[in-house]
Amino acid sequence: MKTDESFFAALLDHSFRFNTFSARLHLDFSGTQQELSSRVQLKMICDDRMQFSIQPFLGVEALRIEISNDSIKVLDRINKRFLADSYQQLKRELAVDFNYQNLQALIMNQLFLPGENRISSSHFRRFHITKRNNLAEFQFKDKNDSALTFSADGDEKLLSTKIEYEQQILTWHYSQFQALYDQVFPMKMTARLSSADQTQGIVTLTFSTPEINHSLSMDFNIPSGYNRVTLEQMIHSIVK
Repeated sequence: MKTDESFFAALLDHSFRFNTFSARLHLDFSGTQQELSSRVQLKMICDDRMQFSIQPFLGVEALRIEISNDSIKVLDRINKRFLADSYQQLKRELAVDFNYQNLQALIMNQLFLPGENRISSSHFRRFHITKRNNLAEFQFKDKNDSALTFSADGDEKLLSTKIEYEQQILTWHYSQFQALYDQVFPMKMTARLSSADQTQGIVTLTFSTPEINHSLSMDFNIPSGYNRVTLEQMIHSIVK
């Protein structure tokens, strides 16, 4: 295996690159009290915004979620309501330094640092590196005692990202890597949220027909008569 620093640089060099990205997904969710399955259409403009169209009923949209550099919006067509909050409000509620670029990196199988818009080889020394067998782990801890751990294999593929904050742990696994536009992309992702050693929910995303660098159109029009709700109200009703 390469030196720690050169391996870190290789992971960055192999990051999936795109201007726009779109794909159909199949989403499976298993929570403590319910399970659901749905088709999802994902559209993403690099470093700008991403949009998820949740379509559980034969292509009929039930939810539209748009996340941008400065806001999060949710359109609930079934219950005729919407959410529109700034990232600053989201940070206050979650108490975690996390921005749009971090979320984009998480979905696109890339390294990142909490709250940072970019990561480069100069950030190498901020990580603690451990190796065992053919795997390497890169761990970062911030001043709030949250921890971030990336696991990669000897082929310089990022296999998982783990985010720990207080008793909450989000583990995001990548698998079923395939060649895509002369790059490599994981066609399956499994995210597990746990608290105090108890699994709170598991989300599996299975990608199909991903495309990059095509023209994309995204809109978010709120119909008249929809009621505005808070993030807490929206999450509680979806994940209850």
